[in-house]
Amino acid sequence: MKYKLITLLIISVSLFAELSFKDIQNAYTSSYSYETAQKYDKAISSLNKVITAYPNGYTVNYRLGWLYYLAGNYANSVKHLNAALLIYPYSVEALNTVNLVNVAKLDWDKVEAQSINIFKIDYYNYYANYWYSVALMRQKKYDQSIKIANKMLGVFPTNVTFLNILAESTYLLGSTEDGLKIFESVVILDKDNETAKYYLNK
Repeated sequence: MKYKLITLLIISVSLFAELSFKDIQNAYTSSYSYETAQKYDKAISSLNKVITAYPNGYTVNYRLGWLYYLAGNYANSVKHLNAALLIYPYSVEALNTVNLVNVAKLDWDKVEAQSINIFKIDYYNYYANYWYSVALMRQKKYDQSIKIANKMLGVFPTNVTFLNILAESTYLLGSTEDGLKIFESVVILDKDNETAKYYLNK
């Protein structure tokens, strides 16, 4: 047991010796600065040394997955996110980012499937429930999106986002008056809400 522990410590030290703390910190600092400036290619290249030194690292793969998504390079985004998920298969942040790629590609079937996978880990995950309900609405499954909206309003009763989904789904399902009443509740909470104003002014 002691031998195994010593071996693991030696391996860990040798891995961390590949790049100094300062090198890693500087790489991430540059990456975040370039992301803020929307220079995504430079944000990605800032992490070249880190991904080369730690190709199986969760943080760098997740970070690159996010940056490639922002850059519109969805194939590389999914590649790095999948690498991150090999390390932490239940990472909701990585799973949600894969969902953003599906949304960007307007692949609503995949958004549904990915959201359901996230629910198995985190039933009330805000982003998964939001994109799931949007995917259902895009496919005119209004009765199902109403169920999701009601589920989330059970834990976030004044959440404008899910009130909007409930109102719009109800309206589009054919219960026009009920939908408009919910939109009235929305404008009480958010008087400048564009979706509510659109339907109330129709």
